[in-house]
Amino acid sequence: MVQYDMFDHLGNRKTYGGDFLRPRIFTPKLNAGASGRIEDFNNGTYHIHFTLFWEGNVQVSTQLFHPSEGVAALWRSRHASLGVLGFQGRFKNVNTNTEAITECGFKLKTESEVCEYIDERDEEAFYCIKPPNLPCGSLNDMRAVDLRSSYLTAEERHIFERSNIGVEIPKNFEFVVVQKCNENISKPIEKCKTGMASPYPSGYFLQNIWHPVFCNMVSYKTGDDYLNCLRGKRLYLIGDSTLRQYIMYFTEHNKIMTYFDHHESGWSSWEKTLLAIHMDKDIMVSYKRHGFPLESFMFYLFKEDKYTSRQIDEIGGGRNTIFAITMGQHFRQFPLQLYIRRALNIRKAIERLLTRSPDTKVIIKTENTRDTNTAVERLSEFHGYCQYLVMKEVFKDMDVGFVDVLDMSYALATESVHPQMHVLENIMSLTFNYAC
Repeated sequence: MVQYDMFDHLGNRKTYGGDFLRPRIFTPKLNAGASGRIEDFNNGTYHIHFTLFWEGNVQVSTQLFHPSEGVAALWRSRHASLGVLGFQGRFKNVNTNTEAITECGFKLKTESEVCEYIDERDEEAFYCIKPPNLPCGSLNDMRAVDLRSSYLTAEERHIFERSNIGVEIPKNFEFVVVQKCNENISKPIEKCKTGMASPYPSGYFLQNIWHPVFCNMVSYKTGDDYLNCLRGKRLYLIGDSTLRQYIMYFTEHNKIMTYFDHHESGWSSWEKTLLAIHMDKDIMVSYKRHGFPLESFMFYLFKEDKYTSRQIDEIGGGRNTIFAITMGQHFRQFPLQLYIRRALNIRKAIERLLTRSPDTKVIIKTENTRDTNTAVERLSEFHGYCQYLVMKEVFKDMDVGFVDVLDMSYALATESVHPQMHVLENIMSLTFNYAC
C-alpha cells in the first residue's frame, strides 16, 4: 500500500477528495503491469493498494490525471446541456430527386415542425427538423457536427492543458524489490466462464500476456485457435469501432475469414455493417454499430441503425450463438443519464435473451482508453471512467462474461482507442475464453 497526501496549488493540504488518479505497478524488462485500487478518504489522503503479482524490481506510478477541481468542472460541463455534439440528418426522395439536410439531436430549439423518432418501450428518442417537402420517414443518412461549445471558464481551461493532465506524482523511492514468497500461492484453476465476478484489479500482464486473477485464461495465439472456438457458431459484435477491430483481426490480420460484400480495408467506411464468413467451418461473424448517437462526421446510412437492445431482441440465440457487446466512446459527449438508460435497456434485452435461450454466450466489453491529446472537455478519460462504473454495476450479477479493457489498458498505460496488437490479442483471448 502507498499513501498519497494531496496539496492545492498554494501548498495547502487538501481537506477533500475526488481527485482522478491513475495508479499502476510495472516492470519494463518483464513486460509486466497491473492497476492499483484507490481508497479515497475524502480528506486529501489516498491509499493505493497494489497486489505484487511477480518477482523482481517493481516500479510504482501514480498519475494525477485531473485534480478534484477539474473533475468538478468536467462533471458540470457534461451535464450543462443535452450534449456538445450536434447532428445533421439527410432526407431523400429518389423518385423526385429531392433531398434536404436539417438539424437533428436529443433536443432542438426551434419553432419549425419536428420529426420524432421515438422508441416508447425503451424510452429512447431523438428529433430532426422536418424538411418542407419530405416526410419524416425519408430520413436516410446521419452525420455528427462539432458544435464547438464549451462550458468551462477560462481558469478551468488551464487545468486541462496537456501539461497538466496525467502528471506523475513524485515519490521518494525508485522501485520495490519483490522476492519469492515462501508460501505456495495457488493460481486460479477454473476456466474463465460467464457469470464469474470480475474484481479490481482483475488481472495483470506478464511477458505481455494477461493473467486474470479469478479464472484460468488460455491465450489464443493462432488462427486455428479462433476457428476451433467458432466452428459452427454465429458471432454478433454490437457496439463501436473497438469491436470492429475483432472482425478486422479475423479478415485482415490473420485472414481466417472473408468479408461478404465488403471490398475495402482498414478503417474505410468504419460505420458500415460488416459480415465475415468461413464456409468450411460454418462460421458467421457480423459487426453492427450500437445505434444513435454516433460520432461520425461523414454521412452514414441511418436506415441501418437499431439500438443494441432491439438488435438483441431480433436474434433467437442458442448454444451456437455468441454476443460481444460494448458502448462508451460515442456517449462521452452527452449527460450520463443517457448512458445509464441505454445500459439498463441492454440489460433487459439480455435478460429476455437468456430467458428464451439460456445457453447463449454474452460477453460485455468495457470501453477503451483514448489519447489524452483529444478534446478533453468532451472526451476526457474521467467521462469514460464514470461510464465504466455504470457498466460494472448494471451487469455485475448477470450470467455474462466481463472483459475489463479499462483495467488492462491502465495496467500497460496504453492511451489508444484502438490498442496495439498485443493488447488487442489479450482482449480477444479473454473474450473467447468466455465464449468457448
